[in-house]
Amino acid sequence: MARSGVVIDTVTRELESYRKDRVKKIIALVAEVISAIEVAAYRDLNRGSMDRDNMERAGVDSLNFIHIDKKFSKGGLTGEVGVFGDNELAAYFEFGTGLSAREILAPYPQEIKDIAKQFYINGQGTLKGHPYLYNNYLRYKNDFLRDLEKILNKETRA
Repeated sequence: MARSGVVIDTVTRELESYRKDRVKKIIALVAEVISAIEVAAYRDLNRGSMDRDNMERAGVDSLNFIHIDKKFSKGGLTGEVGVFGDNELAAYFEFGTGLSAREILAPYPQEIKDIAKQFYINGQGTLKGHPYLYNNYLRYKNDFLRDLEKILNKETRA
């Protein structure tokens, strides 16, 4: 006859193993999605740099001042990809100005509209937006949430 302490110890070890496995898979998923957003953002940014008329209106000859980077925290459970730096032109290339901004932001959720609103001046701008970051965030968000749910809901052997 097994002593109850042995059974409890076995269950504790199995639960800890299950937890470590879930955390490891979540960290891998976060890294995969953040990296995918970063790569897609650079790809779309490069496409936007081909609009020479727009670049001229902005007074720049390259978009090298836009630095997209990723950061991880909480042991890899949290990831962030974004534009780092103080040049507000990065936001104007993302969202556009004036009519372009209205068109680009129309389908976006309020949380992204609120970010764009921080860069609003008078609504009269003529810079055409070439979304590169938030469009990719939205593209990958639902897949990430679906895959995360699969990881969290996976059962272990009985």
